[in-house]
Amino acid sequence: MRRIAIFILMLFFAGCSSLQVQNDYNPKYDFSKLRSFAVLTPKKGSVITLTQERLKNAVIETLEAKGYTLVPKDEADFWIMFHTDVTRMKEVVNDYESLGLYPYDYGYWGPAYIPSRYEYTYDEAKIVIDALDPSDKKVFFRGVATDLLRDFDTPAERIAYIKDVVRKILAPFPAARSGM
Repeated sequence: MRRIAIFILMLFFAGCSSLQVQNDYNPKYDFSKLRSFAVLTPKKGSVITLTQERLKNAVIETLEAKGYTLVPKDEADFWIMFHTDVTRMKEVVNDYESLGLYPYDYGYWGPAYIPSRYEYTYDEAKIVIDALDPSDKKVFFRGVATDLLRDFDTPAERIAYIKDVVRKILAPFPAARSGM
């Protein structure tokens, strides 16, 4: 019975948002000079997945909403690169189940416990978005989102989720300043 309760509890928490977003940037970098960007894609001949295409579209949409202009690579003030990864994770839970009250030596009664160990495996997805300066090809902004790998019923749900994650990753990226 206790195993069922733990499993239901894990499902409850899995239903809650497990998305974690972390950002880092170079505080000395002059973001005010940025107006245009290009999204770098994998080398020619590489297969571009549906997820990669959706990520690219979400990045473009998010940065354009912040006032940046999508341009060819050689005209961009900064480049965007993104990476995805899925890792099989294992969680081990050690617990003790009560067997009730049992007699101890010398006439005392007390609880008796039996150790229990449960292992859960799940897939963890990670999206990394980097902004690079074309002049030195150094990263000046990095955003990382980690979440449980989710199943969606429709492509529309998957696209909406990807857009939401990208917006959260790029939330601290400053909006473009108008004019020069």
